[in-house]
Amino acid sequence: MTDGIFNNSISRKRTHPQELSIMKVVGIQDGFEMKPSKDPKQPQSFAILARVASSLWFILLAVLLWRGLMSTIYAVPLHAADFSDWSPVVSHFCTLAFYITLGWLMLVRPHALARQNGVVPKIVAFTGTYAVWMMPILPQGHHTSSLQIVSAAITLAGSLSIVWSVLYLGRSFSIVPQARKLVISGPYRIVRHPLYVAEEIAIIGVALQYEWYAALPFLAMHIALQLRRMGYEESLLRAVFPDYEAYAQRTARLIPGIW
Repeated sequence: MTDGIFNNSISRKRTHPQELSIMKVVGIQDGFEMKPSKDPKQPQSFAILARVASSLWFILLAVLLWRGLMSTIYAVPLHAADFSDWSPVVSHFCTLAFYITLGWLMLVRPHALARQNGVVPKIVAFTGTYAVWMMPILPQGHHTSSLQIVSAAITLAGSLSIVWSVLYLGRSFSIVPQARKLVISGPYRIVRHPLYVAEEIAIIGVALQYEWYAALPFLAMHIALQLRRMGYEESLLRAVFPDYEAYAQRTARLIPGIW
């Protein structure tokens, strides 16, 4: 996804970044308009309901994951000492911490300064987020114990990195493109999208457990969705935060020193 072409006629009468939430920023992005939210006076009851619903969704995912985690623990041999036996348990714990953290953040995060309207960005965002749930329907591969260890290690590294990234992103987290605060510390000093990098690392680890002819197309599809998602987010952040361009110039997008 390439950056949008923003209308240079945006009002410049002593505007503050927060005021962009009520200004109309119109751009051409693959044939649709991108507008930060222009009506900050949403009914308070609706805003509270949306926060509670979002929080409960992630808490529900945490509860379901907890049940799966218990099954995973019971499946581990009593005196197992092999890394591949215990790494799925640790990975599940990381994902559990991730969901619980998101459930909390959905309640306490501030209102977005701006958001990107349009159906396509939302579809891309939700598909990129939840497409990983399709992986269990892929055909299982025939893997050796060595490959299991590699898969477990990569998945665990990705899961730990996801939690690390979310802790720094904090109350700026969102699924659909929204702008709250420009986060440039922690893993965001290394790359601009550490959470997406961490997610892909974890997905690669899981994908090693499936047949390559099914896992590779899925991985390519998911990476394409996430790249598109990054483009939407970067366009919005450039429109809202004047400092974003300088941050983007000095910080790699995904791979330090390369891209």
